[in-house]
Amino acid sequence: PFSAHAVTLGSMHDVARLSWAESGPRLAVEFLAKLGIAVVVERHLSRTHIDGAAFLLPGGQAVVALTLRHDRLDNFWYSIMHELAHLSLHLRDSSTTFLDDLDSGDDGKRVELQADELAREALIPSDEWRQSAASRLRSPAAAIQLAEKLQINPAIVAGRVRFEHSNYRLLGHLVGAGQVRRHFV
Repeated sequence: PFSAHAVTLGSMHDVARLSWAESGPRLAVEFLAKLGIAVVVERHLSRTHIDGAAFLLPGGQAVVALTLRHDRLDNFWYSIMHELAHLSLHLRDSSTTFLDDLDSGDDGKRVELQADELAREALIPSDEWRQSAASRLRSPAAAIQLAEKLQINPAIVAGRVRFEHSNYRLLGHLVGAGQVRRHFV
């Protein structure tokens, strides 16, 4: 059974640390199942820009759905955290569904800003980010150093660097392109 109280910043940190393992995406799905959260992974839905969704079924079962529109580790980990943030912060019954296009920006919607903030904090705590060389430098070494310190996949740090600098050509070799779908075929 699912309880929104099971999705805490601490449990989200636990999920993020699973990224350290080669089989991290599968381990995350297994871990979330133990919290009563079903994770559904679908191929990209053509002509849509949906990265993920979060909702509760009428019986209270929690569902996180991911499309793998971008087959990259950085996107997988951020998408799953964003949807978990919705489960934690915003979903209390089956009357609400969140469908997220994480490339479009949040359009200033408070719930999306809150989910983004919690997802970022769960992946890389803000104090760790501010103190790290990765927050200032755009180097692979800085990204890897922070990833090792936090015991998370370097793709997560590389994705954060790209986002913070609004430059999605940075650290392309670290974001884990083509490394997610293979876990779910």
